[in-house]
Amino acid sequence: MRKTAQQRLAEREACARSELLDSLFDAWIGQAANAGTLARLGPVDPLNTQDVARALKVDIEKPFTALTRETQARIKAALTVLTNSNGAEFRAYWLDLRAPFGATEAEADAIFPVVARTFGVKLPDTSPGS
Repeated sequence: MRKTAQQRLAEREACARSELLDSLFDAWIGQAANAGTLARLGPVDPLNTQDVARALKVDIEKPFTALTRETQARIKAALTVLTNSNGAEFRAYWLDLRAPFGATEAEADAIFPVVARTFGVKLPDTSPGS
């Protein structure tokens, strides 16, 4: 069955968001079992907002500040789109990322609000996945 123009556009936009998230999480792509990454981060409980915020600060915040303002704005815009969705897109992205912590859908749902707040994205009244 042929896709509609709207479906093709939605797929391209989702792909673009995924690429922006790749630039944000570059340090963690495929690092689920990397001993150096795990040692640097220390124990991270993906359901504990303080642990997740600490891990973001250790590896993700500094490289984010080194990105151009335009790229930072595009990442924030992508995160904003994700805050207004049901959380499925971030869940799929996070689990495919194979980050050093958070390997379940529930954990991805708990991680996303911390990511959004860390990068100054306002969350809606209900969190993704609820």
